[in-house]
Parts: sequence; structure tokens; C-alpha cells
Amino acid sequence: MKRFSIMDAAVEPFRLVVRRPVATIVWGLVMLAPSLMVIGAMIPFFSELAASGAFSPEAMAAAEADEAPFGEDMAAMMQFQIWSNLAQLLGLLSVLFVTTAVIRAVYAGRRSDGAFFLRIGMAELQVAVVGVAIFIGVCFIALIAILLAVGIGFAVWQLGDPWRWLICIALGLAVFLGLMLLWGRLSLLAPASIHYKTFAFEEGWKLGRGKTWSLLGLWLIMVLFAIMVGIAFLILFMIVLFAVGGGVSATDPDALEAWFEGLAQQPAMLVGIGVVLLIPMAWLQGLSQTLFTAPYAHVVQALTAHEESPAASEELH
Repeated sequence: MKRFSIMDAAVEPFRLVVRRPVATIVWGLVMLAPSLMVIGAMIPFFSELAASGAFSPEAMAAAEADEAPFGEDMAAMMQFQIWSNLAQLLGLLSVLFVTTAVIRAVYAGRRSDGAFFLRIGMAELQVAVVGVAIFIGVCFIALIAILLAVGIGFAVWQLGDPWRWLICIALGLAVFLGLMLLWGRLSLLAPASIHYKTFAFEEGWKLGRGKTWSLLGLWLIMVLFAIMVGIAFLILFMIVLFAVGGGVSATDPDALEAWFEGLAQQPAMLVGIGVVLLIPMAWLQGLSQTLFTAPYAHVVQALTAHEESPAASEELH
């Protein structure tokens, strides 16, 4: 039985972002684009509110008294809601495109790609169908497992303490562990679909046979890496906030609130901060998506190394 190295799979995202830093930023920008679109839609909306005096002390007092000062701006609010819903749909599409691009990049090795592995093709359709099927299937299985656990919990509730609590906790842990083990196996379906150029439900499931616990271990390592990366960037963000804020302490709520209120009167500074933070935020977004995509693409690549990989063909479809 072919095996894979958990650590090799775990470090694959970091190898990928080091090897393709520009692609990582582009992937992040693609994923941030829907949010930026919403922000762009919010700017004229709040500008109109500010121009109409909606943020004056009287208007804010009226809002606190539930006197609805924004009634005349309901059309603008509805327009903003439409843009927000559209952004959510585009956000799902951006995740689809970037996920497929990351898998292609893993399979490509050091081969370059002028479009950063972003495509609109059959591979995206395959990954989308697999993703929707996984979502529906996991939701259904989770619902059945939770109902079963609740039923057993009611049955054992007649037992005295501490046994009923211990059994209920054990049932909850069992459901959670079972779903995580299932998720590890299902995570191979999308990269397997690109490898085999088909809806690889059966092929992807078979690749994980006998490796369920290893896949769970890989998932736990990636969660740990994600927490560490998040903490590092939170510290970096606080340092940047302190520097841009001219020494405003994040531990002083009044000073921080005054600084944020002052930004509204300094649009140039606000835009400048956004531009400065856009690239690192895009890189972080690209890394975040790569963290939970590249390891499983690496696993599929390792487990199919003896095969002639269709994904290694010239077009990398």
C-alpha cells in the first residue's frame, strides 16, 4: 500500500507560497475582490448619509431613540444589500477558482504559468460539483449523527451523575471525531478530480483507504499552522496600527476610538492605509486558502506517483 509523508504534505503550502509569491498575492486579490466590491459600494452610501447629516449628534440621538432617521435612505440601503448578496456569490466563485488554481500549481511543480493557474474550464465544474456534493452529504450525515446522539443522550439521561454527563460528552466527541475523519477522506476528492480529469468520487475515496487517521493528523497539523500564522499576522497588524496611529495604544479604548473617528475626516489617510495593507492582506488570504488545499493535492500526487498523471499534461486543464 502506498503511503504519504504527513510532514511533506504539511509543508507543501509553504513551499508553494515561497516558490510562487506573486501567484499567492494574485490568489488573495481574487478572493478579496468581492469584499472590496462591497466596500466600494459602501463608500457612496455612507457619503450620502454623511452629507445629509445622518451622523450628526441629533441624528445619532434619534437613532438611539428608535426614531428611524434613515427612512429616506431605504433605497440606498436596499442597493447596498443587493451588492452584498452579489459579493457573497462572487466570494464562493473566487474560492472555487483559487482552490482549483492551487491544486494545479501543486501538480505543476516548478513549471510556470502566465495566468497563475487560474482558469474557467471543466476542472472548475468538476471541483464545484464535488464541493456541492460534499457539502450536502456532510450536512446530511452530520444531521443524522447529531439526531442519533441526542436520542441516545435522552435514553441514558435516566442514569445518575456523573455517568449521564460522561456519556453525553463521549457522544459529542464521537460525532465530532467521526465528522473529522470523514472530512479527511473527502478532502481528497477535489484534487483527485483534477488528477483524473473526471468527477472522481470513487477514485478519491479509494485513495484515502487505510490512511484515514493519517489524514486526520494532517488536518490537525494544518489547523495548528493556521493558528500560528493568524497570531503572527495579528501581532504584525497591531504593530502597523500602532505605527500608523502615531503611537495610539490599542489598550486605550478612548484614544483608539478617537483615532478611528478621525479617519473619517481624512479619506487620503484611509485610502493610504488600505493600499499599504492590501498586498500583505492579499498574501495572507492566498496563504490561508493554500494551507487547506495544497496538502491534500500533495497527498493525491504522492499516492498516484506510480501512475501517468493526466494533470501533468501540457495544458494542466
